[in-house]
Order: sequence, then C-alpha cells, then structure tokens
Amino acid sequence: MTSLSAATFGLKNRGLLKSGNFADLVMFDPKEIIDLASYDNPKLEPKGISLVIVNGKIALEHGHHKGIGSGRMLRYRR
Repeated sequence: MTSLSAATFGLKNRGLLKSGNFADLVMFDPKEIIDLASYDNPKLEPKGISLVIVNGKIALEHGHHKGIGSGRMLRYRR
C-alpha cells in the first residue's frame, strides 16, 4: 500500500516507512513475480515474493508462512 491509497482510505500510520507507523512490507523480485492463483485454485501462492512483514513481524519468509497472525482488519474511514 502506498501513502496515497492509505490517505484515500483514511488509514492512519500506514503507507510510509517512518518511526511510529505500522511496518507492512512486501519484498519481491519484479522480474519473477507472477500470480499463480486461478478460479479453480484460488489459494495458490504467487511466485517471486521473498519476504512479507505485517505490523513489524515476519509473516512469510522464503515461501514459508510463519503463522504469527500479526495482521488486523483495516476499515475505511472518511
């Protein structure tokens, strides 16, 4: 999520890498990333994502889920 989309949806402390904000990051290789999911197999993981950090905790590393559950539902606020 970028700062523009975070601001558009009224999500405070998100969208920018700075002290005090939630650390939500996805590290991927733009030459390798591809969505493998389909209507028949909607839960297939994408290829090319090496690291996902949710609220400052590693949620996925080298294709392996860590099972930490650090995420939370984001709600639109005007």
